Amino acid sequence: MATSVYDTIEIQLENNDTITIKPLPIKHLRKFMGVIKQMENADLENEDQAMDIFLEAAEVCLKGLHPDKYADFTSEQIEELLTIPTMLKILEVAGGLKTGDPNLVGVALAGMN
Repeated sequence: MATSVYDTIEIQLENNDTITIKPLPIKHLRKFMGVIKQMENADLENEDQAMDIFLEAAEVCLKGLHPDKYADFTSEQIEELLTIPTMLKILEVAGGLKTGDPNLVGVALAGMN
């Protein structure tokens, strides 16, 4: 029997779908890292810009892990599925983003206003 080297979690989205989140395969992780790298050039005072980057990264995660369900979803449809805590948990588990960073959480929470 094979041994898994990572943990998975199940989360419930706003449409009541329950999905399994696990680390992204390398193919999708590369795309995820490219999206997150945009934070280096982002105007972090512009909460919308930061939130858009986080949402795009979460979209990469959902479409990479569950293409059968979310491949045809638009960015707006993905946005309707997520709350801030759900999005941050997806980014943490699937992309390895450390959401315990107060600066990262601050930017995400500021985007709620």
